[in-house]
Amino acid sequence: MKTILLEVEDTAYQTILDFIKLLPESRCHILDEPELLTDEQQHIQHCLMQIKQGDYSEFDDWETVKNTL
Repeated sequence: MKTILLEVEDTAYQTILDFIKLLPESRCHILDEPELLTDEQQHIQHCLMQIKQGDYSEFDDWETVKNTL
């Protein structure tokens, strides 16, 4: 599975949570334990630092994606 860290406006938060809860738990679930996210957050911060330095090597097919932008 992949993990998505999503930052949303306060007014949209509950609506998005309600939608996610409609999805099958075997395919998508909410990680509500902060300690589970620590490794993911560190990885995200590492990726963001790489991006700021112009290094997109973490991403598969980045050249293909970049060419379509």
